[in-house]
Amino acid sequence: MSRKDTYHDVVKHLLTQEGWTVTHDPYIFGTDPRLIADLGAERVIAAERRCEKIVVEIKSFLRTSQVVDLEDAVGKYSVYNIFLKQQEPDRTLWLAVPLHAAENILSREVGRVTLETMKIPVIVYSLTGEEPLIWKLPKSSTESA
Repeated sequence: MSRKDTYHDVVKHLLTQEGWTVTHDPYIFGTDPRLIADLGAERVIAAERRCEKIVVEIKSFLRTSQVVDLEDAVGKYSVYNIFLKQQEPDRTLWLAVPLHAAENILSREVGRVTLETMKIPVIVYSLTGEEPLIWKLPKSSTESA
């Protein structure tokens, strides 16, 4: 089993504070070889009487190069998303990133264009876990900048 991300427990705690139920820790894909994302969660949306389901891949962005961290995160996201669509198409894959990455590499051209082009939804978390999560859906192609 792969090692938990440095901020795994912070993100897990914040999700539960926001009303999510962690259903998988970790979320295991039925692939060969086995792929493992960090968390699976769901919450009931009372007004619509439906259940929203997600898988979260948590990244720390602690390497010397945030570009390398971005490449690693996007690569994992891409592979996991392919198999999630086959295994549980009603779940959405989210990439959880720390605030320092959102304010640095993800707000610069390389990060911004990559996330927008690949339509990657992002959850931004604080390292302390004291601030609420920030949920960022990718812009649709019909939205203007």
